Amino acid sequence: MVEGSVAISGRTNLSDNTQLTALALRYLEPAQPLTNSAKSTFSILDYQTIPVQQGQWEAELDLWQVAEDGRYQEAWQDQANQLNLQVKPQDTVHFIITLAPEQFLDALSRNLGQNRMQLSSDLLRTNDSGELLLWAEDSRLVNLPEGRTSPSHNLAQQANGGWGERYRLVPEPPLPYRLTPEDIRKTTAPAAAAEFLQ
Repeated sequence: MVEGSVAISGRTNLSDNTQLTALALRYLEPAQPLTNSAKSTFSILDYQTIPVQQGQWEAELDLWQVAEDGRYQEAWQDQANQLNLQVKPQDTVHFIITLAPEQFLDALSRNLGQNRMQLSSDLLRTNDSGELLLWAEDSRLVNLPEGRTSPSHNLAQQANGGWGERYRLVPEPPLPYRLTPEDIRKTTAPAAAAEFLQ
């Protein structure tokens, strides 16, 4: 891992250009559960869509980001400070490869059935909507980021996924020419009944 970046790869017998989703997540436990209903949550550190090429897939996931003051941190750490969220992160990060489209899974199951093979039940998951997805997971011990670097001067690139503060309107220059509407209707569509003389 270099500066919070992790490269993951694998092999599969899925067809070329099949779109997989690679993601890294860390589970967060409540620091002081006040009730029995206090549940753990998780933070998605990074994700990306990756294609299968010649039976192989690979992705590079960025687990860290740089805070405004230059500290290295995971995405949830900045939000936890802003929301005054008291959580205890687990020591492991889960690296997951998933394939969601149900119609593709149906076709895959038929194809495997023709070859007298079947999907392993530990690779199948069901989401909240009851849809099936293919899921492979590996967990690794990953320490929380430490240290700092010089703070970025381009904070707009860090805000809102690089879009900056979208609520601020940027004035646009006026048009260099004048637009005048046409007097005669120009179209190849058939005339409407209201356009005929009666």
